[in-house]
Amino acid sequence: MATVEKIRRDIEKTKEKISAQQKRLRELEAQLTEEENLEIVRMVKAVRMDNKELTAFLKAYASGLITLPDGMMEAEAAPDPDDEDMEGMKDGEDEA
Repeated sequence: MATVEKIRRDIEKTKEKISAQQKRLRELEAQLTEEENLEIVRMVKAVRMDNKELTAFLKAYASGLITLPDGMMEAEAAPDPDDEDMEGMKDGEDEA
């Protein structure tokens, strides 16, 4: 019977570990979403459009009135050397 109790304890420990890992996974997914959102905000701010201009642009793109030049998506996937400078800055720091 000692073996059965040991197995039950191991099962309970494993369930606790799984629960902790699921919580950690949810936290990491939320952190990823937040970072992706911040990246989008940085890109939007970089184009310096006001709210109306950005809205008009996105509607035109979504409706197919405008399209991106061929190869634009591949070029955007390449790291931008200017982004490195921004990522290295901490909140509240200004460029010198």
